[in-house]
Amino acid sequence: MAATSGIRWGRKEDERWAAAFTLRLVTEFRPPKGLVDQVLSEVHETVAETGRPAKDLFGEPGAYAACVAADRIDETHTSGRNLQGATPGEQFTDALVMAGLGALVLFAMRWIRDGIWTQVSPASLAGTVLLAACVLAGCLTVALRTAGRVRAAWVCASAAVVMVVAGIAALSALPHAGLFTLPAPVPVALSAAVMASAHRLPDATADRWFARRRSQDSAQWMRRLDGQLRGPHGTPAHQAREHVAEVRSHLASAPDSTAQDEFGDVEAYAAGLAGGPRRTRRALRRKAHAAVIFAAVVAVANLDALRSAEVTSLWFWSGALAVSLALGYAAVQYRNSRHQR
Repeated sequence: MAATSGIRWGRKEDERWAAAFTLRLVTEFRPPKGLVDQVLSEVHETVAETGRPAKDLFGEPGAYAACVAADRIDETHTSGRNLQGATPGEQFTDALVMAGLGALVLFAMRWIRDGIWTQVSPASLAGTVLLAACVLAGCLTVALRTAGRVRAAWVCASAAVVMVVAGIAALSALPHAGLFTLPAPVPVALSAAVMASAHRLPDATADRWFARRRSQDSAQWMRRLDGQLRGPHGTPAHQAREHVAEVRSHLASAPDSTAQDEFGDVEAYAAGLAGGPRRTRRALRRKAHAAVIFAAVVAVANLDALRSAEVTSLWFWSGALAVSLALGYAAVQYRNSRHQR
């Protein structure tokens, strides 16, 4: 019998349950090291003692993973991490890896379609440069939001939108006549280099790029609390303001104390406030929103191909498939979030 996390299960259905539980817990909640093995050992022991299937004892694997995350992943682990358990550096490097992979696929498809040499026009050159800048701004946006720097994240997101508009304008206004020819493997190699470099970049190094300088100032502490609640933890703005108002009211009654003295580390305090059963719901909603944004970006990037609706075009079907899958994923995540209490 195949093993799951080093455990041999007596029944295939228990093995499938353990695999589904592990997948849900790891991909959605990013638990501390060793928690998966610990929980599966407990489940295996109970299954062996009772002789009953894991599903009968612990319920659906996805639901049990959510319960384990709520009960055993505390603010010590979630502080400084977003709803998916990622740090700012992890978000940035992961986003760059995905961007490099996407660019590699697109340039490889163009290589297959156009051959070894590709014509570069002023329009395509400007559009590519602006799209690359837009993608970088998007990577910075998710990292800054995870770091709790909400205003800076909005600035980067706005810059990304401006670059998209500028790219569309460049494609429409600039000449499409060939400026020079470029070997198709060159952009493919550059995309692979971006992906490999981002993968090799230590997350801790990237984390330091987005970290804020520590301060004993209570006003700054409260601004960071607001950013931590609204950014990585996805708390609605009005609830974040209420929590900040409670801290301010408490400090007003103890003028000789600072927020750091009274409430401790701001990231741990924010994680404690944002925890609870609604955390999973916010995580699912954020995934749905991200999928919708991805679908919109793909639709804009493939606007001409989608608008032409040429059924023989590889670009049309790849764009249509990507948009459909993203919207379908968003619908599933939103539906699941409605079942969370």
